[in-house]
Amino acid sequence: MRILVFGATGSIGVQTIDVIKKLKYQLVGISFYKNSKKGIAIIKDTKIKHYYSPINKKLSNVNSFQELISKTKPDLIVNAIIGFAGLEVTLLAIKNKINLALANKESLVVAGKFVLSAAKKNKVQIFPIDSEHSAIYQALLGRKEQLKTIYITASGGPFYKNKDTSTVSYNQAIKHPNWNMGPKISIDSATLMNKCFEIIEAFWLFNTRNIIPIYHPESIVHSMIELKDNSIISIMSNPDMKLPIQLALSSFNSSIKSQVNPLNFSNICLHFDFIDKKKFLPIAWAQQIIKNPNNSLSIVINAANEEAIKLFERKKIRFNEIIKVINFAINKIKIIKVTSIEQVYIIDQLTRKFVHNYKK
Repeated sequence: MRILVFGATGSIGVQTIDVIKKLKYQLVGISFYKNSKKGIAIIKDTKIKHYYSPINKKLSNVNSFQELISKTKPDLIVNAIIGFAGLEVTLLAIKNKINLALANKESLVVAGKFVLSAAKKNKVQIFPIDSEHSAIYQALLGRKEQLKTIYITASGGPFYKNKDTSTVSYNQAIKHPNWNMGPKISIDSATLMNKCFEIIEAFWLFNTRNIIPIYHPESIVHSMIELKDNSIISIMSNPDMKLPIQLALSSFNSSIKSQVNPLNFSNICLHFDFIDKKKFLPIAWAQQIIKNPNNSLSIVINAANEEAIKLFERKKIRFNEIIKVINFAINKIKIIKVTSIEQVYIIDQLTRKFVHNYKK
């Protein structure tokens, strides 16, 4: 299989390339952003012929994402780009009628209706890489008609039980207790914005509003489905992103030998609890969005979150102000019905400019 990886130098991208090697698939090209050193190392190590950086044309031998797709002719595109920027690649993969392994949840958060409509029209399959959605996908195989409820598990990040997070530093926030993830998604996990986005993503992928987030600090159960007979199916494994990556690359062929160590049941103790959406606003926002998924609220929330994280990294705001900044944007920006992909981009830019005017 010929695979093209966008966002190759990030956490998911690097692990994806490792999985490609072990599965003996063919890496045909990569894109990368700021991490030129790692990008060059991947190019030298894999000897790929085509690569592209949108901010470093000197390190590129093609001129655009589209040219990268055209030159490499992949069987599968992996979108591991972080944030709103990944939407372009998702739309291009679908436009080019190439199946998509999707780690960029923001594509569905901000433009789920347009992405899925285009995918259906072009007969493109989308395979989720998120561990939660990978688990749901697995559990639902052959059972879609029996689905009653989806339970998405949440580790809670490092500060879930902290009453005061005002002194949390950037370096503390990017250290997840269970997963080896990039800085942005680690911070999203700590604020529970990641779970907000995952609820929205699950709504679009699995066509249900019956989605309940469950606090599960061990990250062993990746998600669960409840069937109409009230039985529950869970997918469990050690927390390692190589498993959902492998499943997405192999079209969920579970017969392929796993690269993840088996669970040791002699030392496992699992805990679960419901999440208080009054305390954690991202959960309330997610539920509000899936009730009315055709308006601009999800676009505003995503853009405000990305800009708030930048402010936090630059020490312009404290960790506990990230949610306040998002709430500020929600209350100040008019929420409208979204009828085109062009509107998605306009609202995204409007929100980003607005957040820069945030006052403490």
